[in-house]
Amino acid sequence: MILSTLVNQYEKNMASYEEWKLSDFRSKYKKIEEHIKDAVWGYLPNRKRDSHQAQLDKGVLEEVTQQLLDQAIIDQLNQCNSFDEILIVIYRIKIKGFGALSVYDTALRLGAYYHLYPDVVYLHRGAEDGAKRLLNLTPSDKRIKYFCNDSNYPYLPKESFPIELQNLTAHHIENFLCRMKEDLILRS
Repeated sequence: MILSTLVNQYEKNMASYEEWKLSDFRSKYKKIEEHIKDAVWGYLPNRKRDSHQAQLDKGVLEEVTQQLLDQAIIDQLNQCNSFDEILIVIYRIKIKGFGALSVYDTALRLGAYYHLYPDVVYLHRGAEDGAKRLLNLTPSDKRIKYFCNDSNYPYLPKESFPIELQNLTAHHIENFLCRMKEDLILRS
């Protein structure tokens, strides 16, 4: 299928759902402590849990929540001026069972609270598969960068993607790659 058609399908059928998932975090009617709990546990506006976090061990989620609720961590989050700074705060928690996708998802939700979003496209699981198919990526591809020099956190600059994707924000490109990975064909 033509890439522009896939992008149109994503914008029409999926982008608004992804925005809805972040909508509660954009509101200020809850305290940051409540948003932290909801971000870690993956609560959606309808109070159901996102499928990514629903698969995680509850003990792990409780431990991450407790660490992020430390006042010193909250103070750090309140000082953040970019998505990457939020990601670093959560990345430093380092709890087994709370991997790269969970760290990213939590940072994205808290980023919505602070109105700070990624400038680059983070690649994990499905997004990485989609990027490999779309861009014919190999592990040694020089376009791939690593957050904090950690190979578990690959990302690509937004400019690495075809023009058809340039109107999407970085977090929507990430979601597009994951959602549409089966429809993407290898491009030379």
